Amino acid sequence: MDRSQIYALILGLAAVNGLFSPYLDLVVALAPLWVPTWLTGSPSALFYTASLLTATTTLLASGIPAAIAERLAPAIRGTDRVLGIWAVSAAILTLPGLARLIFVVAG
Repeated sequence: MDRSQIYALILGLAAVNGLFSPYLDLVVALAPLWVPTWLTGSPSALFYTASLLTATTTLLASGIPAAIAERLAPAIRGTDRVLGIWAVSAAILTLPGLARLIFVVAG
């Protein structure tokens, strides 16, 4: 795979997790802690920002194993292996969201 395709895969997985993650309900429930007052009147804007926050958290959290791998093995620094580790971590974090997506689509 090309580097740009791996980046697209990582971003796609984070977006899917942002939309279908079971933790999205928790982020929406905790909205009074992080949402500005002008946003609370619109449920669609609240869902969008909660989804964006969940996707961004997935993207950042899935990069941690890749950063650790770069630190422990300097030989792979800047290679496609690091992106592969990042993609696998994103896929693992997205599994609950994918299960929820399949449940929504199936029935």
